[in-house]
Amino acid sequence: MSRKWLIAAAVWLAACNTQVSVPEELTANATREEVVQGELEVRVVDAPSFKASHEEYFLVAGGRHLPLAFTGGAPEGLRSGQRVTLRGTQGEHRFMARSVEVDRHAAAVQTPSGACGVTGVQRSLVILAAFPGMPQPAATPQGIHAAFFSTTQRSLATYWSEVSEGRTTTTGTVRGWYTLDRAYSCSETDAMRDAAVRAADADVDFRQYDRIFIVHPNPTQGCAYAGQATLSCGQVATADGTVTASTAWLVADWMTSHDTAVKLVTHEAGHNLSLNHASSRDFGAQPLGMPGTLGVIDEYGDLFSSMGDWNLGHYAAPHKARIGWLAPSAVAQVDGTGGTFTLAPVVASGGLKALKVRRRAGANDWLWVEYRRPVGLYESTLASQVFGGALIHLADADTRDGTHLLDFTPGTSSWSDPALLPGTTWNDPYSDLSLTVEAATAAGLTVSIQYRTTTCVQAVPEVRVTPLEPSFWPGARPEFALEVINRDSVGCAPSTFQLSAIVPPGWGADPLPAQRTIAASSSDTLGLQTYVPYSTLPGPYTAGVTVTRGSQSVQGTATVEVVERCIATPPTLSLSPATVTAAPGSDVTWTVSVTNNDSASCNWVWYDFGSNLPEGWDTSWSDWGVNLPPGGAYTFTMTKTVPPGARGTHTVDLIIHQEDFGIAASATATVNVAGTTPSAR
Repeated sequence: MSRKWLIAAAVWLAACNTQVSVPEELTANATREEVVQGELEVRVVDAPSFKASHEEYFLVAGGRHLPLAFTGGAPEGLRSGQRVTLRGTQGEHRFMARSVEVDRHAAAVQTPSGACGVTGVQRSLVILAAFPGMPQPAATPQGIHAAFFSTTQRSLATYWSEVSEGRTTTTGTVRGWYTLDRAYSCSETDAMRDAAVRAADADVDFRQYDRIFIVHPNPTQGCAYAGQATLSCGQVATADGTVTASTAWLVADWMTSHDTAVKLVTHEAGHNLSLNHASSRDFGAQPLGMPGTLGVIDEYGDLFSSMGDWNLGHYAAPHKARIGWLAPSAVAQVDGTGGTFTLAPVVASGGLKALKVRRRAGANDWLWVEYRRPVGLYESTLASQVFGGALIHLADADTRDGTHLLDFTPGTSSWSDPALLPGTTWNDPYSDLSLTVEAATAAGLTVSIQYRTTTCVQAVPEVRVTPLEPSFWPGARPEFALEVINRDSVGCAPSTFQLSAIVPPGWGADPLPAQRTIAASSSDTLGLQTYVPYSTLPGPYTAGVTVTRGSQSVQGTATVEVVERCIATPPTLSLSPATVTAAPGSDVTWTVSVTNNDSASCNWVWYDFGSNLPEGWDTSWSDWGVNLPPGGAYTFTMTKTVPPGARGTHTVDLIIHQEDFGIAASATATVNVAGTTPSAR
């Protein structure tokens, strides 16, 4: 099966939120806009399959972690340790941030060297955490120590040393197994970290470490991650005071095999260094598509970087360069003037290691070229095709802080053979760039870069119009994505296109820009915001844009359906069993079902779950919330721990909060507490 697909992880996201305590001062008024300040903590959560991930955001203030969500999506470039000011409202389980302001004048938590830096010796502490009532994990302290600190075989220490050419390594210690005060679910990572720190406190001076790794069991209900890690460093509260450190949580099941453990550790530790994932980017039958097009991204699709899908390859050249693991002299920037270059293998000592090649004049998109060889402890584990040619990554506006591998053998379905091989020339059909691999030997890779002289052939532009939703009701505000493609050949100068919106009679629309200038063989995107009058009758309607250049005029349109107005109806909520008898100190689990009863023309609805009764009972969830379409149903579980001193009959409540609405539904159940406290849980 081809590995070229776009990872769709939205359904998986809700299973991994972290349960924390919310400061009282932030819960007093959930609907009033508030301003909160503190330090950011950003975590990357990696599914065991390494096929899906998401990021979680927290505001650290007063020793507490407040979960965050960003309306409209999180801004780019957020890292742990940043001082931020947030404006928004407090929801049931998270602060909904409408805007975020990063204090650029605050001292950076992560420095180039020294404490929590990306060069020099990293001081790592590995805490082995066991849970009461569960077998101790099969991974041994000796085996875990070897995966982190061995100097003679594969380990985090030797990986960082080899990949950074000696600029970085790690030393440290493994402590435990410590049996924590209780079994923690994988949605309680904050509480688990606090408990692990408390357990190790008598044996550890936390001021001596700036990398903390917690290895823990896989609970009965299972973890939705193999590992997760903070993106850079932040505050960690310990008995020795608040220290600046990164944190990673590693499920012990993935630490029993030595090489699997090293793959996981080097990946999560890469996040701790601020690295995002090593992805692949597929443009179908060609290695690289038109500038401005996204292609298909596989989040973990790079099989030649440990930041990709379960492998031991070096961090890719763009990642190395960003954190200072490549000397400036090791990267040659090629910008408009070609030449012939010889790249040393990435495992060589010194020499030219990477080319950073501008794809087209005046644009910020680059190709990174590097050379791999089966030398050292790690590169020899990779698929062999890459050792015979150029490994090439794209860096543009869509790569953010990750890396995007390109496939220069697009005729095969595999991503194990992406290298551009000797004797092969690639002429970019959308720019004047030409790249030829002349030779690949044990000593180096010879690459010729040229910027071709091309003639101008003008062509009719193309317009694509895509509605963001297929149907709307009267009074709605449909939005359309417009893509204008300049089909002129690469030898042509940029063209200016006049724009005119097409909307149904009587509809309103925000004004479009009067014109857009687009480079040849490039595209530009913009949005068309329209307004449907309340008097509009149901039926199909067409909207779009007219694009004009000189005597050429092209229209692009799309049809949407106006349907009967949305009728919102409270959701159906059930809590089962309705009555249960339990012993003090035991756990009770209910099955919860929720159904969205809104009419078919309504939008999806996000529901948050909450429970206030009985007071003082600990509550955990299989999910914190769910996004449901009209008619959609979802089932999850709620578990409460009966306090040891509880007796008698107690009412358990469940409340569903609907985004932008408030309490949407509630249900109750009864617990009869009788008997004695279990001797062990």
